[in-house]
Amino acid sequence: MAFDGLLGQNELKERTATLIRNGRLSHAYIFSGPSGIGKRTFARKFAAEVACTAPVEGKSCGRCKACILAESDNNTDIRIISSKDGKGPGVDTVRWEICDDVAKAPLFSSRKIYIIENGDGMNDSAQNALLKTLEEPPAYVMIIILCGSVLPLLETIRSRSVAFELERYNDDEILEAYGNLKRKYAAEGKPFFEKDRELLVAYADGIIGRIEDVCANDTINDTRLNIFNGLIGVFSGDPKARIELGRIFDAKNKNYDFIFFAMMSILMDAMVLERCGPKAKIMNTDLKNKIADMAVNAGYYRIKNSLFLADECYKNLKRNAAAELSVDNMLIRMEKRA
Repeated sequence: MAFDGLLGQNELKERTATLIRNGRLSHAYIFSGPSGIGKRTFARKFAAEVACTAPVEGKSCGRCKACILAESDNNTDIRIISSKDGKGPGVDTVRWEICDDVAKAPLFSSRKIYIIENGDGMNDSAQNALLKTLEEPPAYVMIIILCGSVLPLLETIRSRSVAFELERYNDDEILEAYGNLKRKYAAEGKPFFEKDRELLVAYADGIIGRIEDVCANDTINDTRLNIFNGLIGVFSGDPKARIELGRIFDAKNKNYDFIFFAMMSILMDAMVLERCGPKAKIMNTDLKNKIADMAVNAGYYRIKNSLFLADECYKNLKRNAAAELSVDNMLIRMEKRA
């Protein structure tokens, strides 16, 4: 019942449902995947299934108190453990909210479940504190660790947990989620900013959380247009354009994923149009003619080199390179014709 209405992740839903149905649940799980893939949502649904006190054929009943409270996210036996700074919980949080709390039996549910957000951000002290509980947990305790990657987790943590990786969503699922979000916003009276579907699917790249990022933001399209105009200026050798384009990159705050996507999508569209002609399928369909003109004026190999420079800069920033210096270097090299 808890999994009903949950889009995608069909294989993972079946595997976890089989574990519940066969009574072969572990005391610890790891759900990994990129930010926005839906780890927290899946973990809560899985926890609701596990918490049910009167399952029917291995599925939550939807009628017991545990299920009713879980449906409204008010089941106190399902606890979210996080940190204020967005990093992994510290050692004190792990001790107080998990280690010292596991002795208390669940109030309404068959299990007491702790969902640890950003588990890969826990330092060794926090992980070692958690390990003590993982080694000898009470029978009614389940711990779910959410992380982008399992690699930062201690081997002793990984060896005592069952690990699952969430799959990226296919294009049809992304568009279905887009339609669901549109209807949800309409029902709640919230502003919803529609986006070109080709561009939306490309930006989402199988990560469902990115849909809301762009559809709840009315400045996204203006940013994309500013990037396009900035590229035209850079290719024409206008130094002011390079400065203005550099200002768009919020590199210091690491808020640049969409900016790089927009820039690289425009450059890729330019390459495709230059090589394959006007009938080629591109992402920025509303800018098709203008991008084609830009491609003719800049030339295929310059566009290709600029795409390489953008990708290189993005990877450098992900490695915590000096933000402003990396962006300036990218734009200066794009400006050069050679």
